[in-house]
Amino acid sequence: MKNPNFSLSGTPPKLFPTLLKGFNTIANHWYLILFPIFLDVFLWLGPKIRLKTLLTPVVDLMSSNMTKITPPEMIETVKASQSIWDQLLNQFNLITTLRTFPVGVPSIIARQSPILSPLGEKWVFEMTSTRWVFTAIGLLLLIGFLLGSLYFLLISRVTATENEKLTVKQVFSSYAQSLVMFCLMLTVLLLISVPLLMLLSVLSLINFSIGQFFILVAVFLLLWLMLPLVFAPHGVFVLKQKALPSMLISIRLVRLFLPGTGLFVIISLLINEGMNMLWTLPEPTSWLTLVGIGGHSFIITGILAASFVYYREGLHWMQENLQRMAESARKQQEENGGTSLEQQ
Repeated sequence: MKNPNFSLSGTPPKLFPTLLKGFNTIANHWYLILFPIFLDVFLWLGPKIRLKTLLTPVVDLMSSNMTKITPPEMIETVKASQSIWDQLLNQFNLITTLRTFPVGVPSIIARQSPILSPLGEKWVFEMTSTRWVFTAIGLLLLIGFLLGSLYFLLISRVTATENEKLTVKQVFSSYAQSLVMFCLMLTVLLLISVPLLMLLSVLSLINFSIGQFFILVAVFLLLWLMLPLVFAPHGVFVLKQKALPSMLISIRLVRLFLPGTGLFVIISLLINEGMNMLWTLPEPTSWLTLVGIGGHSFIITGILAASFVYYREGLHWMQENLQRMAESARKQQEENGGTSLEQQ
């Protein structure tokens, strides 16, 4: 709790100077962009695993059941959703699971998930066994988090004011905490989203327009709830904290000391998404996609480096003010104690 009579001192991290520091850091350590470049090139030109044969009967059954219970005026909506599902099954590549969250190597190809490439459609395989699907997802997630942990550690290292030694123990410790954080966030998300989705489904069946409105409200609510966790991974790699304390530090930092974090996140997203519109202009069958992959890798790595700079400076600012708050509270307690003694 902040003392109501206490005002924060010093200067919090500034938006544009922080972004500039992030891009300058990556310009001086260009090898860091190789992580997203290699991942994107592999997802683009490498083998692809689809689940169309396995999931098409499930989608057809779901659409058939929805058609039976849907009012006649919404039949076209159900048919449109079925065509969307068919398109998703055609495009989905199971190997994109290598792009993990919240710790992971960024990828623009994972978002597009193109089946075609300049090499054609030679290495597209169908997986028809549910057991092998779950095995593959588990292995891909483990590899993705390992690559992401090394990527985040290197970025944290180059944004530090002092040289930090990188050890194998540190890599695997951060890797383990990244997995724990993923499980914690997934559990929280499921606890919130499952009852919320059930409620929204009922509202959509009652009135489609009302359902759409509440879906938008729910999305903004989830974003508002998740925003304080934006720096949760940073605590693992900067402070070497465990997953849960790192999440709590992020919440405290954003809620009490850096309410301007929302602006930093919005500007970063606008830069990234705006540039992505440029990077995705070439067709996946064109070799010009390599230009988009390289540009995206530099921009997203620069933004991530800027977030580490922002976190470090914000943390330093928070610690200074917490120390001042503690000293102010101690002095106030001593004054109150002295006043009570005089009254006695």
